[in-house]
Amino acid sequence: MPSTATRTTPAGQRSRVVHHPHALTDRSLSFLVRQAHRAFVAKLADRLLPHGVSVAEWAVLRRLWQQEGFTQVDLADRMRVRKASLTAVLASLERKGFMRRTRRGEDLRKYHLFLTKGGRELKEKLLPIGVAINREAVAGIDPDDAAQVAFLLEQVIANLEGR
Repeated sequence: MPSTATRTTPAGQRSRVVHHPHALTDRSLSFLVRQAHRAFVAKLADRLLPHGVSVAEWAVLRRLWQQEGFTQVDLADRMRVRKASLTAVLASLERKGFMRRTRRGEDLRKYHLFLTKGGRELKEKLLPIGVAINREAVAGIDPDDAAQVAFLLEQVIANLEGR
């Protein structure tokens, strides 16, 4: 018998989240996470458009704002994406003048990724966009509940990644 959790929706209706391994319905966790992801991405894409930055470029910039000097392989690992999927994104950021690749150290085959002045300056404009979208996403949700959701999603990710 599948287990269920009941919650109250904003309209006061009861909603059931189905926890059954074969219940891939529009109430399943995987479906809801995917829908939430799509909503975040759509909102982010709309707000980044005036700045000429794609969602994929935003993801790379966010990492490089935290720390520069990664190789493409290191960046892909930290972003949990395939190295090949970054190639076009990095080329685009480089063409736009937001990032440069530099050979460093003893292994001259490896390029390290660094932001340009323009890439660093984007942080002031773009980071508040992400913060605002996150605020919108949790509007009307108790902060403790939002923190619990984040904690549980971290657990889901760890479970699925085998950690």
